[in-house]
Amino acid sequence: MPKDMEGTNPVASGDQCVQSYATKLTDGTWKLYDDERKAGPTWKEGCGRSAMSGWINSTSMSRFPNFAKQYRLLDQDLYFVRTPGFDKCDASKAVVKCDIR
Repeated sequence: MPKDMEGTNPVASGDQCVQSYATKLTDGTWKLYDDERKAGPTWKEGCGRSAMSGWINSTSMSRFPNFAKQYRLLDQDLYFVRTPGFDKCDASKAVVKCDIR
């Protein structure tokens, strides 16, 4: 989260985010699709959220309890999650492509 947004929430509801879902393709790459139950993205949204399977969701956070204990995080503590590899995304076109490394 940008420094000037610390302690604030840029949106009032997750419904204001880009809505998508993730699917792993047979070649091992991942693709995000628009969640067609919601309006299409304008790319001016202040956040994004994606639906995922229960297995992906539970394994993605499986190491968080140790992280929180090691760094002594308490409820409402601010922390920044960096997602290396997604910094090469090109969102200048209708189809956003990322070279995840």
